[in-house]
Amino acid sequence: RVLNSRGRRVDKGSTTVRDTTSRTPLNDRLPNGSYLVSWRAISADGHPVRGAFSFSVGEASELSGELGDVAFSNQADRPLEISGALLRFVAYGATMGACGYVLVSAWLRRSEEPTPVSRMVVWAIVVAVGSSLLQIVVLAALATGNGLTSILDPGVLGLVLGDGIAAAFGLALVALVALAITKGLPFEGPARVLALAGSLLAPSAFVITGHTRTMEPAVGGYLLDTVHVLGATVWFGGLAACVATVNRRHRANDTMGSAEAVASFSGLAAVASSLVLGAGLGLGVVEVGSLPALTGTTYGRVLIAKVLLVAIVIAIAGWNRFKLVPAVARDALNEAPGSVVAGQSRPWLKLMMLMRAEIALLVVVLGVTGALVNITPAETSRTTGPASVTAELGEGTVSVTVDPARPGRNDVHIYIYDAQGRASADYDSAEISLELPDQDLGPFNRDPVRVSPGHFQLIGTDLPLGGKWTITITVKPDRFTETSASVTIPVGK
Repeated sequence: RVLNSRGRRVDKGSTTVRDTTSRTPLNDRLPNGSYLVSWRAISADGHPVRGAFSFSVGEASELSGELGDVAFSNQADRPLEISGALLRFVAYGATMGACGYVLVSAWLRRSEEPTPVSRMVVWAIVVAVGSSLLQIVVLAALATGNGLTSILDPGVLGLVLGDGIAAAFGLALVALVALAITKGLPFEGPARVLALAGSLLAPSAFVITGHTRTMEPAVGGYLLDTVHVLGATVWFGGLAACVATVNRRHRANDTMGSAEAVASFSGLAAVASSLVLGAGLGLGVVEVGSLPALTGTTYGRVLIAKVLLVAIVIAIAGWNRFKLVPAVARDALNEAPGSVVAGQSRPWLKLMMLMRAEIALLVVVLGVTGALVNITPAETSRTTGPASVTAELGEGTVSVTVDPARPGRNDVHIYIYDAQGRASADYDSAEISLELPDQDLGPFNRDPVRVSPGHFQLIGTDLPLGGKWTITITVKPDRFTETSASVTIPVGK
């Protein structure tokens, strides 16, 4: 959307996109003045992104800082972003919980025990599908800025379902339905194969969209993410399956069988957690790239929190496997036939408490993951600035600093020095021109503010794209003389 200084739209017709170029036609005759271009799009990793920049025709005019909000009702974005994160959390938890429960229950199940595809699993599938559908509605609202009803607008559904989202949702839906229809059937033969296949494919659908789509090399990213997701599915849903199996056998006074279930799952969980940790570290290296990006970006800090939570869960799982499970097994071997002493022993009660704590912590991990997947990866968003370049200006020099030198809002500082290297007091004003030649963007003319002798600054100017920006500084020592210097500064590189 293109707006004039009074907030009226001057774009007309439909926006067309070819490759990475978007074209929007304007009114035939634009009066002199400044205009705001506010845009939204679905990024390559399936997330909504937005930005803005301005241009002028003839003499520039003042643009209100509120124009961006007028263009797309930005004030409503935050509740939608929070709702989207919550819906992702619910979809992840329900899908991974149901599928992991079936996979591990099948692993632990005795032939006489009931099918793992219980009523609880079917309800989890309903929740997973419903939350995924609602995510599409929220994504449409964020992508268009037109509210929750925008999903009904022509062309919006196709826009939202691009970049793998349709494939991911379709695969998850088919897999979850295949799992659900085995409810009530004997867990054997084709029904067993269908349930297990659905349980493996449904969580794998998460890999098709998101940050993995932009990783290089793509094959390595998809492989690591698949291992990561399936390992987490077995670990998270498997804990619930193990607790359910243990409780069922405990009610039947089969304490040894309960201990065997915990011991069997502990071995499986050790493999699953190792895969989660190893694949997660591999993904972290690709998506973060460096220590400064890990500690200096939102993505990196959230990732650190997730890793710490996983480390706590692994520590609890290790204590259960190597300390409490042997103690419970010893109590079960020493108890008299028909006794339930071992099932009420202190090691047993501790084991049950800590397994439930594992489930609760993994729920928190899923919540963090739901937020993490919609944060720009650290490798992309890391701060590369401030970046500074010096050039000759008249008889002295000019130093230009751009902070943080990444796409988006930046502060530009201009320092002008005389021939002796001292701050020059010869200039009361300056003009700045911003241009990105590689993208045929600009020039955008700006008037910086004089802060002190020789120091001018431009606060919060938008550099919408990464690349080598050319910044031209023009000063007038007197009304008849004009002096310019140009510098090139990399932004987001």
